[in-house]
Amino acid sequence: MVASTPMYAYDVRTRVTPIPTPLIVRTAGSAGVAGSIAVMVSQLPIGPKVLAALGCVAFAVAVTMLHPYRGQMRAFAEEKKVSMVPSISMLAPLMLWWLALMLAPLAQWPVWGAVLVGVLVAAAAWVLYPHVDGSRRLAYAE
Repeated sequence: MVASTPMYAYDVRTRVTPIPTPLIVRTAGSAGVAGSIAVMVSQLPIGPKVLAALGCVAFAVAVTMLHPYRGQMRAFAEEKKVSMVPSISMLAPLMLWWLALMLAPLAQWPVWGAVLVGVLVAAAAWVLYPHVDGSRRLAYAE
């Protein structure tokens, strides 16, 4: 194998994301993802849980899709001829989010458990956000 292939950890770490996910998008989106799951594992009645979770999901998606960096990403992708069609690696975390939302009401955890879940999910969402929104993919544009 050639040393410049992206399979090597050094290569992955040294590639610069040309249009990084803005801090406000990454923070707000991660909070929306975490809030949606945290509220679903809580002991609230199912009606308010679902409404709050849907609000968090809508917020996370809206803050990502409506920010101006999406237009910059599209322009960069067109210039470099990179596909903006979502790949399975971008969709897998979203599928896990959906699965967690569906299974979370079974937990019925107290407040401290919901807060702990929220913190853990926010951390995972923070790490995965550039991969899910497609900004990290642009680092591999030739």
